[in-house]
Amino acid sequence: MEITSVILKKAPAWFVSWSFRKIFGKKNLIVFERLLELPKWKKVSFGPNEKWIFEDDNSFVIEIFDDSRDFSQSWTNKFSDKKASATEVNLKINGELINKALLFVIVDGGRNLVPCPKISEAYSENYFYWDKDSLELKVFKRIGYLDSLYKNIEEFADRCDILIK
Repeated sequence: MEITSVILKKAPAWFVSWSFRKIFGKKNLIVFERLLELPKWKKVSFGPNEKWIFEDDNSFVIEIFDDSRDFSQSWTNKFSDKKASATEVNLKINGELINKALLFVIVDGGRNLVPCPKISEAYSENYFYWDKDSLELKVFKRIGYLDSLYKNIEEFADRCDILIK
C-alpha cells in the first residue's frame, strides 16, 4: 500500500481536503470516498440537476441528473407503483468528473432513490446484491432516500431480495 493511501485513510477530513488541493492534484477518488464518510454534505440545487456539495470544500460535488430513463428488473416490481427509472450520478472535483457515472434507480413512485444493484449468479440462478463497502452505498448515504416504511437500506434490500455482502 502506498504511503499516500495510508495518510488519506487515517487523517482527519479537513486535512484530507486541504492536502488534496496542495499535494495530490485534481483527480483523486480516494479523497472523495474519504469525504463521503462525513455527514457534511449539503443539497444546494434542486433541479433540473440536483447538486450536493461538501460543506468544508465546495469543489467536491455530487450531481444527480434529472434526465432519467425507464428501468425494470425483477426487484423493482415489488412495489405498488411498478414504474421505475434510472438516472446517473456523477462525482466531480472542481467541475471535473473523477469516476464513471454511477447508476441510481428511482422506485415506487419516486419514494426511493437507491444504487442499481449488481447481478451475479449462484447455483444457475441470478441474484442482485450491493457490496457493503462500495462507492455506490457510500454515495447513497449522502444523497439517497427511502420511503418512511424502511428504517435503513438493509430493510429495503430485504424487501427487494437484494443481498448486501
